[in-house]
Amino acid sequence: MHKQRSINKADICEEVYPTLHKYRKGNSQVGTFLKKEDNSALKNSPQIYNDSKKKKSPSSNKSKKLHKKYENISKIKMENFLKCPMAYHTNFLGTILFVIGSVFFLFSNLYIYGCLIFAFACVLCFYSNLVGATNIKLKRKNEFYGFICYIIGCLIFIIGSIYSCFKDDYYAVGSFIIGSLFFLIGAFLFFFTINLKKIKCVNYKILIVFISNFIGGVLFTVGSIFFLYSNLYIEACYCFIIGSVLFTLATWFDYIIYINDTF
Repeated sequence: MHKQRSINKADICEEVYPTLHKYRKGNSQVGTFLKKEDNSALKNSPQIYNDSKKKKSPSSNKSKKLHKKYENISKIKMENFLKCPMAYHTNFLGTILFVIGSVFFLFSNLYIYGCLIFAFACVLCFYSNLVGATNIKLKRKNEFYGFICYIIGCLIFIIGSIYSCFKDDYYAVGSFIIGSLFFLIGAFLFFFTINLKKIKCVNYKILIVFISNFIGGVLFTVGSIFFLYSNLYIEACYCFIIGSVLFTLATWFDYIIYINDTF
């Protein structure tokens, strides 16, 4: 009985082991096949990644454009400023002198120096606007007439500033009012060079230039009228100071616009 059982066990083992061996062999073949598939998938994965990289979303394009804008701003160097035309330098220096001259008006002992600085600043701005008018000519009428208004305003301010060194009367104040009005009209004409229907597409730097010049012209006009009243003299000086700072801001952005377009 015991012998018979052992024989049966041996027979069973002989039958089972070959089938197990076949099964394991089959499993190992499946495993190698799967490994091959995984390897091929890994090999192809860079290609799939590259393909997905090529399909860019609109948001990624926008972020790239913004990044480029900031890159352009960071790339601006002092060399670029120095390479700008002379008219840009004279305009910028003239507006800085406007600020200094306006501050000098606050002090009675510096008033004459303030008038002389203003006269010299207007000479520099006169040159810049004359160059601008000759370059544009009548290609863009609004800009051309805007430059002409600035030129006339500068000439009136030169005469008025020199006259104010000797006399402080209604003629001196009147020249400042008329000169400021020409600045304001010039800024107004420049502003109308923008197509208001497409204002969203306009570069924000150009808008800053136009708006700064316009508000600066308004403050110069208001300040000049305030000079008629002795009790508003300090307010008039501050109107000129803030207006001059805005003119300086406009000329600074003129630099940046030119550099971005040229270099």
